[in-house]
Amino acid sequence: MRRTNPRPHEHQQKWPARKRRAEVGRCAAALVKLLLLLVCALPIPSYGQVGEKEQQREPLGSLSGVGEVYLNGSPAPGESTIFPGDRIRTGETGAATFVASGKGTLKTSGQSQVVFWGKYDFTAELEAGTVVLNTTSGPQGLTLRIGNYVLVPSVRDQSVTAKITRVSDGSFVVSSVEGSVGVLTLDSKSGQFLPAGQTLTVSAKSGLLTLSPAPKGPRSNFHTGWLLLGLAGAGAAVAAAELGSGAGRQSISPSTP
Repeated sequence: MRRTNPRPHEHQQKWPARKRRAEVGRCAAALVKLLLLLVCALPIPSYGQVGEKEQQREPLGSLSGVGEVYLNGSPAPGESTIFPGDRIRTGETGAATFVASGKGTLKTSGQSQVVFWGKYDFTAELEAGTVVLNTTSGPQGLTLRIGNYVLVPSVRDQSVTAKITRVSDGSFVVSSVEGSVGVLTLDSKSGQFLPAGQTLTVSAKSGLLTLSPAPKGPRSNFHTGWLLLGLAGAGAAVAAAELGSGAGRQSISPSTP
């Protein structure tokens, strides 16, 4: 049988097909490289940062209010969950109670304003008006910032109750109702104890602590030389100073800055 050679146009059809396959292969390889470059350029999520953000959004406690109560500028519902950064404000007929389970309560009177910080700083800060702080003892209890000072509950008492008012000139008046409360500077290096039944004024201009009336008896204010970190350190300062001076049994005198 006679063999015939392939037609010329058949060779012309095979070569373009091979070229197309080669071109497709090169394009696919280039596309894979581009995808790899894009993946490498994308930021890798940090699980530590995510956890930190979630931790910052952990609720501090719950808020209940009656009358004119505003949460972050909007009317607050009867029950709200409080997070770090939240701010509450009460009108003339409003009153609110913040509850931190196992730690204590912060009751806000009418025409007052409080901002919440978080468990690694102060629990809250009084910006205007009057609050009543009821807290468990020691550094694990609720803490309240007033200007350049922080109120820390004594470790000698099971619970501490104090009434705090910010007056029109910016000063703060602190009255210890039950137990002893420490009034410490923000760096936790100095401060005073305020036993039950006594009142102390924190000056807005000088920051001086003044008792009214000034009690008789030995001093029980303290100035520490320790480097104290955070309010846990402040609690340690309170405990150490109380053990050293017996402040829970003695009255205090104005601090010397």
